[in-house]
Amino acid sequence: MAKPRVFVSSTYYDLKYIRENLKYFIKTIGYEPVLSEDGDVFYNPKNHTHDSCLTEVPACQIFILIIGGRFGGQYINGKKSITNMEYEIAIKEKVPVFALVEIAILGEHKVYSDNVKNNKKVKAEEICYPSVDNVKIFEFIDEVRKHTVNNAIVPFRDFTDIETYLKKQWAGMMFSFLNDKIQENRVANTLEEISKVNQKIEVLTTQILKSVGKDLQFVTVLLYESMIGNESYRAMTHFRDEKKSAYVKTNPIDFLKSNSFDELAKNLGVNLKIVDSDFTVSSSGEIDSYYYKQCVKNYEIIKEDFNRILNENNLTIEKYIKEMN
Repeated sequence: MAKPRVFVSSTYYDLKYIRENLKYFIKTIGYEPVLSEDGDVFYNPKNHTHDSCLTEVPACQIFILIIGGRFGGQYINGKKSITNMEYEIAIKEKVPVFALVEIAILGEHKVYSDNVKNNKKVKAEEICYPSVDNVKIFEFIDEVRKHTVNNAIVPFRDFTDIETYLKKQWAGMMFSFLNDKIQENRVANTLEEISKVNQKIEVLTTQILKSVGKDLQFVTVLLYESMIGNESYRAMTHFRDEKKSAYVKTNPIDFLKSNSFDELAKNLGVNLKIVDSDFTVSSSGEIDSYYYKQCVKNYEIIKEDFNRILNENNLTIEKYIKEMN
């Protein structure tokens, strides 16, 4: 059975016991912990070990970030820490991130923000931060917070705080997943029922017209069904009649009286202009050259379909138009 893989990202020596407890906690709920010190990361001999850790992140479904007081190892190809780079990969790959920071670090981050970041007169090197070994840790916290999504940071005193937080969050994540699935199924079922109702209406309409309506009415319904599903019809409804200053309204007779897509446009008062553009049609009569070719082709298809419908009902174009007028 496939298990969710949980990548644990943090410095090692200062957070060793936190990582051990996390590994045990993740296993007890049936997930698979991924910790670099346990050999869970494949260290490709062709790559640097730092890159191997980054490569493992996208293969996980959950990312736990623990920020303590040590900066840790610096990534070989940059100035940020390895932990920071792992976090950036998780964000890039849209892996859900659960970030926790030691409460003492957050307190000193507040001091840093008030006295260094937001006060240019204060020199950063003159301030001592007992809980951290590098102010880049504060910059890392700011980076996590600046993201518009996936940016929650929770303080912790000990592992009990971490365990409590993760249990609540993962339970909420499971509830959200199940609820979304239920809603998706409801929507799918609703759409299916609507489709069935529409099919029933179409069948009933056809049968009613056959039984109590005139033959001409039945043929007209079939012509409209063929016309409305055609691209040349949809294109025509986007144009405006220059003389009437209103959007074009067309019907099967307009199609039957016209020998081509261009003639149909002309008969409906549209000054057709073929252009090369990013849009398909404009109300003024402009139509993209590629889309125009599609409409011309589809117009031929609709004329063939019209002829088939009329022939099956023992009608000619002339007779149908005369009867409808």
